[in-house]
Amino acid sequence: MVTIGNLEASIAAFLTVMVVYVLVRIIYRLSVELSEMRVQIASHAQQVKDAEANARKDSVKRQRAVLKGDITELVAPWSMTAVNSVSELSFLGNPIDFIGFKGLDQEEEIEIKFIEVKSGKSQLTSKQRKIRDAVRAKRIEWVEVRIKEIEIEER
Repeated sequence: MVTIGNLEASIAAFLTVMVVYVLVRIIYRLSVELSEMRVQIASHAQQVKDAEANARKDSVKRQRAVLKGDITELVAPWSMTAVNSVSELSFLGNPIDFIGFKGLDQEEEIEIKFIEVKSGKSQLTSKQRKIRDAVRAKRIEWVEVRIKEIEIEER
C-alpha cells in the first residue's frame, strides 16, 4: 500500500533524478560547446599566425620593391637616352625625379624633359599625374625671380 509519506519520498526522488538528469545534460552541452570553442580558438590562433606570417612576407616584398626602386633611380641617369649625358640632368627627387635638358652640353636647341623613374609595377602618384598632365597640356611658363640685396644684421 502506498502511503502519503512514500508518495512524497517517491516524488522527491523522481524530482531529484530529473534535476540531476537535466544538470547532466546541461553540463554535457556546455562541455561540447566548450570543446567547439577551443577548436575555434585554435583555428583563430592559426589564422592570426598565418596572417602575421603573410604580413611579414608582404612587408619584406614591399621593402625590396622600394629598395629596388631607389637603386633604379641611382642607376637610371647613366642608362637613360632622354638626355645626351648625365650632366644634362638635374635631380629633384620629389615630386618628380629629374628634369633633363637634352642638348644643353652641345650647340643645339635644347629640349626640357620631366623625368620620373619607375620600376616594377609602381605607378605615378596623383601629384605626378597632375604634373604630367600640365606638361602635356603645355601649361608651363618661365619665371625669373630677382632678389635685391639682403641685409643681414649681426648682433
